[in-house]
Amino acid sequence: MIDYIFYRVYWAYNKKRESAKFLSPLYMAMVFAFLFFPFALFLCELLRDSYHRNDGYLLSIYLLMILIYSYLRFFPNKKIWLINKKFEGNGYNYKIPDWCFFVVLPLSIVWGIITYSLLVKFFIKPFALRGIIYNML
Repeated sequence: MIDYIFYRVYWAYNKKRESAKFLSPLYMAMVFAFLFFPFALFLCELLRDSYHRNDGYLLSIYLLMILIYSYLRFFPNKKIWLINKKFEGNGYNYKIPDWCFFVVLPLSIVWGIITYSLLVKFFIKPFALRGIIYNML
């Protein structure tokens, strides 16, 4: 599924004569970042220091890992060629318009915000988990 989204985003950028090789992995990195954002923030809540804000460092490491993963997965020419070969004759290529695949990013942002707020409301505050790992260290 992720490879197909990448394939369609890649070809949509190619049609518009944009830098598809650079922008498609970046788009996928943002989708990954927002999909897993609630879990990264949950970990930040567990590691929160009561005196200093260390969230910026932890989120920077998280985003760097997501960028590296996305570019290692989608940037090599061989991987792009394999994905193109896999989905080249897919029947959905003509049934689903390109703009539908660009809706994935806003949906992942909404998913990330709602899931994080639910985690805070139902797990972190009721069980007093804010900074629990930091306090144990």
